Amino acid sequence: MRAAWLALALVACGGGGGAMGEMDLSVTTDLAVRTSDLGAGASCTFNRECIAEARCACDVKTGCFCEIGARGTGVNGSTTCTSSNDCTSSLCVEGPGAVSYCSDECETAAQCGGMLPRCLDVALLGRICARS
Repeated sequence: MRAAWLALALVACGGGGGAMGEMDLSVTTDLAVRTSDLGAGASCTFNRECIAEARCACDVKTGCFCEIGARGTGVNGSTTCTSSNDCTSSLCVEGPGAVSYCSDECETAAQCGGMLPRCLDVALLGRICARS
């Protein structure tokens, strides 16, 4: 919040480095300003597509978008999950026995393992680790 007030003061005084009324967002550190400047609300598939303070959150009706929040720590193919927020990648898929596991992108099956040993093409996601 402190940085946002500084940015407003610079604009009001004409000291923002640009024309009167322009704000140089590169010098602000306020989280709300930075996330909007760097794509919070942008569509995503995986957490790595969002800034560090955000995660890729999905909703059946609206799709997947970056939002401020902690990322999961679940590992591809070995960590069970109940939602995408449990996984490092933001991808939770059904594995064997109707148990869900964290998944991630892959190019070959060698990048997969555990309960999700196959690298498969999935519409709208690309190639991800999946059950056998």
